[in-house]
Amino acid sequence: MLNELMMQYRGNNNGDLSATRTMAKEWGIASDNTLRKALVELEAGGWIIQTRSSIFSRHGARCALYALSWFAIDECPGKDLEIGPTRAPPRTIRSLATSNSSGAENAHIPAQ
Repeated sequence: MLNELMMQYRGNNNGDLSATRTMAKEWGIASDNTLRKALVELEAGGWIIQTRSSIFSRHGARCALYALSWFAIDECPGKDLEIGPTRAPPRTIRSLATSNSSGAENAHIPAQ
C-alpha cells in the first residue's frame, strides 16, 4: 500500500495521494477491509497522514486523501485539504525507522 501511495507522488502533490477501493482492486487488494486496515496501520505507524476525509452522501462522494509523512505537505489547490501545507516534513525517515510504533516487526527491538 505504501509503495502504491509513493508511486503517486510527483514532488508537488503530497497531500493529494489516494487509495480508493477501485485503485486497491487494480493493486490486487480485493477486500475493502484489507484496504482500510492497511491505511489505518500506515497512519498509526506515522508513515502517512490523512489530509482530507472521505464523504459519501446522496449529493456525491469524495475520497480521502493522504500525504507521505517524510515529505512536506504541498499546497493542493481545489482539493479542500483539512491540513495546510508545511515547510518541513512532519516526520523524518530516521524517526519512522527507529520508532517502536512504525510496525510490529520493530516492536521487539529495545529503544536506544
